[in-house]
Amino acid sequence: MSNTVNRYVPFNEMEGIASTNVPAYSNKKTGYFSSGRNYVYGIFTGYQWQCIEFARRWLLMRKSCTFRDIPCAFNIWTDGSCIERVTDGQCFRLLSVPNGSKEPPKKHSLLIYPRSHKMPYGHVAIITNVTSSYVEIAEQNNLYHYWPGDYARRERLRLYNGSYFIDDEDSIYGWMKIENDHELQPFDESNTINILPQYLESQSMD
Repeated sequence: MSNTVNRYVPFNEMEGIASTNVPAYSNKKTGYFSSGRNYVYGIFTGYQWQCIEFARRWLLMRKSCTFRDIPCAFNIWTDGSCIERVTDGQCFRLLSVPNGSKEPPKKHSLLIYPRSHKMPYGHVAIITNVTSSYVEIAEQNNLYHYWPGDYARRERLRLYNGSYFIDDEDSIYGWMKIENDHELQPFDESNTINILPQYLESQSMD
């Protein structure tokens, strides 16, 4: 992850806003774990402010979907088979595309990193834009800096011998695109009453 960090953002302060309405918050430093639980419309999105929390909240706000509990971010690559629309339970498959594939990255895909010394739980981010030369990435719990725009960072997209590589200083499994993504819409607050009970969690149980 090649961008230079100029200033660390204090814990719980907003780093930037992705995709119009999805804020990312600072987790202070790698390895810090807050016991605070975050909810949106009664749906548990994760612990403040982990990378999984941001990915789940982004999917809820931009796609009206969520995914089930998962141990660590790197597990999404092997165990994250689908996301579920919270108003009707319909599943939309996550299709894995390894870094270095013939298929280019797609906007609104999940970007998955394996475990490493730097990232003991792996990492998940969102690809918010794709051009011929770079991808724009939104995320939490990585660089802890104020964003330069509506994305946390840009990474080079390289085409070599017909294969597409996102060049990052950290190893990448690849991206997971959402099947039938065109059928998904941002969550409309008027649909709060239509959220299925299985996705709601009582905050009093914290």
